[in-house]
Amino acid sequence: MAYNNPATSGIDMSPELMIRMVREIDNVCMIKGSSGDIQRMHRIHELSGGTVPFFNGSNPLALEAFAAGATGWCTAAACLIPEQTLSLYAAVRSGNLAAARQTFYRQLPLLQFILKGGLPKTVKAGLQLQGLDVGAPRHPVLPLDEAGCRALATILGQVASGEARSAA
Repeated sequence: MAYNNPATSGIDMSPELMIRMVREIDNVCMIKGSSGDIQRMHRIHELSGGTVPFFNGSNPLALEAFAAGATGWCTAAACLIPEQTLSLYAAVRSGNLAAARQTFYRQLPLLQFILKGGLPKTVKAGLQLQGLDVGAPRHPVLPLDEAGCRALATILGQVASGEARSAA
């Protein structure tokens, strides 16, 4: 999988380069995009004629990515809300846009929180809140602070009860 994650890697691979990698490197057969730019997913689909599987790696773009033709969604949110992420996938695959929107917006506050707070610390804190002790993040990442844990607990409770809605 060619993986474009410019925020983490410091390198931004264009859709043209990633399609070229799929075509010219035997063991590269799919793409994951975490640039946060939905237009790049449209471009991958366009350049490949829809033949190259691509995966979304940007949580807040999950619904749009599926609409753009994403094969799947690589997300750590499934560690905390597996039923919700599976529900979104199932709704998209069945063509039920209304249900896809509903489940996406239900989980969007958590997806945004994970992105803003940092994946390792928020997922570890969320698992701890759910009774699964997975330890602290590895240094230099610090654990989620007390206020962050309270906010995360509130969001998780709202997602579970169906109350969560995006502020955007």
